[in-house]
Formats: sequence, C-alpha cells, structure tokens
Amino acid sequence: MNTDAYKTWFDEEQGVLYVKTFKTIDAEDIHRLMPEVEKALEGKTNRLIIGDLSQNPSDLLTKEARQAFKRYTDKVNFDRIAVIGVNPITRMIVKIAVTIIGQSKKTQFFKTETQALAWLKEGEKK
Repeated sequence: MNTDAYKTWFDEEQGVLYVKTFKTIDAEDIHRLMPEVEKALEGKTNRLIIGDLSQNPSDLLTKEARQAFKRYTDKVNFDRIAVIGVNPITRMIVKIAVTIIGQSKKTQFFKTETQALAWLKEGEKK
C-alpha cells in the first residue's frame, strides 16, 4: 500500500516485506500500517521485513505513534527485521518501537539492502 507516509510491498522473489517511510509517522499511520503488515505476512513461513528509513526525517515517530505500537504487542511476531538508512537518532527511536512490540532481539541495523538481505536469509526456516 502507498500513503504519503509510507509504502509497503512484498517481494515474492526474496520472500521479504519492504516498508519504506517518507515522513514522521503518526498514530493513524501505525493503525493503518500494522494490519497491512500482518496481512502481507499472513501464511508466510518466514516473516521477514526490511524497514527502509533512508528518506525519513530524524523524528521518525510521534509520541502518539509510539503509544499506538503498544496495541500491537500481542498481535505481531516476526522472524527478523532488518532496518536500513538510519542515523543515530532514528536508530534510537526504532529501538524503542521494536522494544514496545517485543521484537528488539529480532532486529538488526544495516548500511545497505544487500547486507540486510544476507542477514535475513541466513535466519530463514527451512
């Protein structure tokens, strides 16, 4: 799905869901995005995500968006989340968000998409 805040698509060849953000994400965006992510990964053996934040401002999430993530704590379970294109401030915000939804141990940060894909693939279930 495409909005002014983000774009999502599933790459069938790679078996990875891409989430690319473009502006500060608010609570309304979270309530739209999280069900889309769940639907896109429904029935997938490997629930892999690349979050591309390279075009996002430093203030990735509003306070309300961070609070909105709490509603999805029991509803999400990803195998791995690779995040690319972050600066130190954005990295800290992402760490908070993935901690809120209980996915911090499954999340890594990378400089390139190639590195991110390699890490995602090494953890694939057979």
